[in-house]
Amino acid sequence: MSSSLSQQQAGEGRGFGRAAGVGYLAIALTATPWYAIWQGLRAGGDAALVGHIQASRLLFELSVLAGALSFVAYLVTAAFLYLRYKAEAPIAVTLLFAFVVGSVPFSLVAISHQLELLSLLDATGLTAQDRLAQAGALVRGFDAVGELSSLFWGLWLLPLAWLAWRSGGWGRPAGAFLALGGLGYITGLVRPLLLSGGALPPLAQDAFLVLAFATVASELSTILWLLLASDRPPKRAELRAAAAV
Repeated sequence: MSSSLSQQQAGEGRGFGRAAGVGYLAIALTATPWYAIWQGLRAGGDAALVGHIQASRLLFELSVLAGALSFVAYLVTAAFLYLRYKAEAPIAVTLLFAFVVGSVPFSLVAISHQLELLSLLDATGLTAQDRLAQAGALVRGFDAVGELSSLFWGLWLLPLAWLAWRSGGWGRPAGAFLALGGLGYITGLVRPLLLSGGALPPLAQDAFLVLAFATVASELSTILWLLLASDRPPKRAELRAAAAV
């Protein structure tokens, strides 16, 4: 009776997995251009950044909008995942949702720094040196909150990796890539500390390359798993294996 009841409760969440897949795809489609455009505009340092934004202001504004939309999609995706797995794995999905909510303040601060750059371009009475100094401070602030946001992104991927792995089937490779990808994001805070003493040893460089590959692979595999397999009823053997964990 308890087994059939738990299966019935788990079935109530089905349908939200595919919705989470759409949300995860929306994250990829909005966060990728936001990050790519930002890094492109920063090529050449702080002095070049101000000039690049002035020359491509509309592109920068659209990228900031895309970044804001990516964080909205991030929250919505986490909500769908919570609804999908709250009956099957309440502890893991609650941790996942908590990490996402915890990252929201850092995401808002990152976007606010970019909006302040736009205000800085319109400010009057500033010398070129003052404008450059303030832009540099905003960029340093963006980098600092970006590292913290990257930490939370890596943390939320770890319970998601567990949810994918325990689902079996397509979830197994997705879960493995997610676990490595999560570690890849978390090491974003560690890497600058390791680099401060000089070049990384070859073994550490190889490890970071593996994590970088896993990070990219985790995005694609997770979208496919959520869209195509996360709402499928598990086989009886998979149910027994999950119950034994």
